[in-house]
Amino acid sequence: MFFDKVSENTIQHILIGLLCIITAVETVFAQSLVFPPYGHSYGIRKATQFHLTLLLPLTVFDDPQGLATVKMHSRNDPSTKHDDDEVVVYGVNSGNHQLIYNTSMWGLDVYGGKGSGKDKFLYPKGVACDPGGNVYVVDAGNNRIVHLFNPKKRVVWVKAFDGRGTGSAGLNAPSQVSLDGKGRIYVTDTGNRRIVVFDSSGAVVRTITGADSCQFIDGPTTIAVADGKVRWSFFGNEQYLFCADKQGKRLWKLDFSGRVVRKIRMPKEYSAFYGATDYYHNFYVTDKNNHCVLKFDHNLKLLDIFGSFGKDDNQFVEPRGIAIWKRYGQTFVAEKTGAQYFWVGTNLKQAGLWRQDTTARYFIMTNAVEYSFLSLFYIHGADTTRLANRLFINPGRGVIPFVNNTLKDPHSGSFCARVEPTYSSYTYFHWDYPLMLSKSESAVPSEAPQAIFVKKKGDKVKKKGLDEIMNEVKKHKKDE
Repeated sequence: MFFDKVSENTIQHILIGLLCIITAVETVFAQSLVFPPYGHSYGIRKATQFHLTLLLPLTVFDDPQGLATVKMHSRNDPSTKHDDDEVVVYGVNSGNHQLIYNTSMWGLDVYGGKGSGKDKFLYPKGVACDPGGNVYVVDAGNNRIVHLFNPKKRVVWVKAFDGRGTGSAGLNAPSQVSLDGKGRIYVTDTGNRRIVVFDSSGAVVRTITGADSCQFIDGPTTIAVADGKVRWSFFGNEQYLFCADKQGKRLWKLDFSGRVVRKIRMPKEYSAFYGATDYYHNFYVTDKNNHCVLKFDHNLKLLDIFGSFGKDDNQFVEPRGIAIWKRYGQTFVAEKTGAQYFWVGTNLKQAGLWRQDTTARYFIMTNAVEYSFLSLFYIHGADTTRLANRLFINPGRGVIPFVNNTLKDPHSGSFCARVEPTYSSYTYFHWDYPLMLSKSESAVPSEAPQAIFVKKKGDKVKKKGLDEIMNEVKKHKKDE
């Protein structure tokens, strides 16, 4: 037999390799954002002008800006879970004074046009939405917020408001907008160097300015709300605002009253443009000039910088708006001439394993970019033992102790750490890291070994041809 002709060490390497690649159909790097499997995107992970023209022949991308996404109550069928991940996405097409959005999973529509009256925009920027169908667009050129309503498929005008006549000056060059769980509307009033908070009727609730505990300079611009009182939120007691000023060079964390919790400088040469928060209140910001997305935890600790300039996978060309549906981590990023669709992934920047002298006490060290599940395997000869099963780990550097008395000679085998997201791409992807048993923490390598990507069974990898995709589009549009 084959195993009779090879050494035990060779068998170990074969088995750890099999453990790392079984069911794998492609190899990619572990990362903060991953492309969804084919069955969830029909192979269209990047929307370009070509795709837009197929559905809206007379529309072109012209200076895309803000994005917003949500699962609408009116589009939810409570009798099934199969449509739970079907969201609506609103994208501001500023140069054409439009809002582009999907009327279904197969149809698109546009709203607006250049002007200052009803149903019109003038160089709009940010956009926000809620599950009830309310949509708020920052109509920057008209210094107002436009309130739209989407009953199920197509948006309609509700009203516009700007804060005048309520004891407060009107908006001046507003830029971005975000919502909390009570329907309050947070607008970066950039020209007035403040944040204006409106209620759902459009009345001013309060302003956050230099009269409070913060003083904005060249801003604020970027804004995102992290509201732990909404359903899809890990930190139930947190209610914070994240924003940026100094032309995106400084980030703020404020409570809802405007009290400063923390402020930091962006990494040198980087600047925040648009922002969004996820289920764990991680704060993602796009950097248009450096063609990347920066990810911070809810305390504004930098976790990862994802992307580079280009048109290949995991690359961007001037990323702008970013939106995340917190339940499933569906992430959309606008670019100069299109948009990309991701799921939340994970990655270990550093991983290590060591033993306390000759005792049964071991330590696993990780430096993750996301809240993750961690498992540890030991491979010895033809046997594989699971030493730790889906331990919940926090992002950033952490050390997990555990005791194991079964490993008589741990140096005679091999170790493998498996990291998985806790949601979003969880159950679809995981990444395996081969580990060496170090003598001490100081001997752990400064970087994690290259991960091996594993795609779970059952996902289709066949790419449909354009004709097949278009036939499905036409069929669904006809059914509408």
